[in-house]
Amino acid sequence: MNLTSQVLTELRDLSSGGGWIFWALIVLAFGIAYALVTLWNSLRFPDATVLSPQEWRELLLRPGDSSATLHRLSASISTSRDPGRHLQEIGQHLFAIPDRRFPFAFVMIGAAPLLGLLGTVSGMFKTFGGMASSAANAPIDIISAGISEALITTETGLVIGVPTLIVCTLLKSRFDELVLRFRRLESQLLRPEAATSN
Repeated sequence: MNLTSQVLTELRDLSSGGGWIFWALIVLAFGIAYALVTLWNSLRFPDATVLSPQEWRELLLRPGDSSATLHRLSASISTSRDPGRHLQEIGQHLFAIPDRRFPFAFVMIGAAPLLGLLGTVSGMFKTFGGMASSAANAPIDIISAGISEALITTETGLVIGVPTLIVCTLLKSRFDELVLRFRRLESQLLRPEAATSN
């Protein structure tokens, strides 16, 4: 039995035990994965202006090695009528997409354990329904199915939620660091302007 058939067999067993909530969790997992990939990509500055995405990354992460790039950026800013506003627009291009998407990603990640908890409640309903049944053999099957659904969905929700929360938190930390470095760069570029305007 190869790996693909083992995975498909395991997935079939989990889906039969976990019910529709298991499949809802799988769909949510794909949505979370897509959100995290797009967040990671947005931190590579695909919508960068004035400089290339790679130049922005080097300037923000290794400012000491990017004096020529900083000089070009400073020259570009100095030709603008309002350098402060121009830098704000550049910041919007760099950071607007991840700034909007992080809250949504955290909401989806938080929904995974809650959806697993919904599966727990649904499984407990089945379990108690089986205990209340008067048939001789049916209660054991119903109780087993209910406990199986409760455990599978709870575990799946946690397996999806915990690692993705760690990854999203690391991405958010990287985003916050990049924004802070951009603010420092902004104040560094505007300081000569302030000095000449006095």
